[in-house]
Amino acid sequence: MSLAPALRAAIVEALSRWDLAGEAEPLGGGAANEHWRIAVEGEERPYVLRRYHPRHDAGDIAYEHRVLAFLGDRDWPVAPPIADARGRTLAATDAGLWALFRWRSGEPAPPDALLYLQRKGALLALLHADLAEAPDFGQRPGFGRADDLDANVRADGHEDVEALLAWYGGRDGARAEVLGDALARNREALAAGGFSELPDQLVYYECLGGNVRFRDDTVTALFDFDLTHRNARAADIARSLAVDCGVSAKRAGAWLAGYVNLAPSPLSEAEAALIAPLMTAAELWNTVLPLSIGARWGNEAQLRSAEASIDRRLPFSEDAERLLGAVAQQAART
Repeated sequence: MSLAPALRAAIVEALSRWDLAGEAEPLGGGAANEHWRIAVEGEERPYVLRRYHPRHDAGDIAYEHRVLAFLGDRDWPVAPPIADARGRTLAATDAGLWALFRWRSGEPAPPDALLYLQRKGALLALLHADLAEAPDFGQRPGFGRADDLDANVRADGHEDVEALLAWYGGRDGARAEVLGDALARNREALAAGGFSELPDQLVYYECLGGNVRFRDDTVTALFDFDLTHRNARAADIARSLAVDCGVSAKRAGAWLAGYVNLAPSPLSEAEAALIAPLMTAAELWNTVLPLSIGARWGNEAQLRSAEASIDRRLPFSEDAERLLGAVAQQAART
């Protein structure tokens, strides 16, 4: 696919910060950031160039880079950002903020294979053990715990979620009301379950979908740490379950079996009881974030994603909380 001249020039300028030149091939995936596979003559292994969405600032990105460096030092199959000759892992040009990584190969897990869901759960348990030992980087700018979405929407210039809902009400009053009611119910459920009392640690928040790559039985790559931040580990578990398992008790049971088998410490009764409402919280996050991005940046695709969640995914998630809560509590007892 040929690149527009202006984009090609922007990529050439970004690569020059690492004294590199090569052919750029667009890569799919990623809801906001852009990626290109960079083939450099004479080098067998390609690079990946990322241009961050404008909602990310240098402090936010530096946090991600520190987490990747920590995991790289612990031999996790991540791609730490590559530093330039002056030791900088982030390049700023008139066209945006850029980072460079080495390509890592592998295939996504087969979508219907329960064994791979179990492996993903086990993988996150091991990752949590190491992330709990990371230096204290504080909370990542622009992020909050699962019961605090205000920090996320402020990255797009909204005062808080209520302000975003007010804007959305002017566009689609019925959906804005449905979303507001779902947020209120979820806040009450998390508060009643004692979510604020759960300790937090660094979390991945993207151990799902094609971000985990395999070669046969071996994990070869973990992608997409641009959501890593501090949260309760149960919130990290719940987001993986919400995306990879949906409302299937069978799939959630397989994933949780992998996690509890290798968890650094057993899931407490409070954590297990909160996993189901945290799955709904994850779906609410999957709704509010694209709505926030779409409102700020005029991205209609993001707004349509939020609409699909409000119309279909959120009702299923709330209806399934009792069933999925029983699965989580059984896994914890096991």
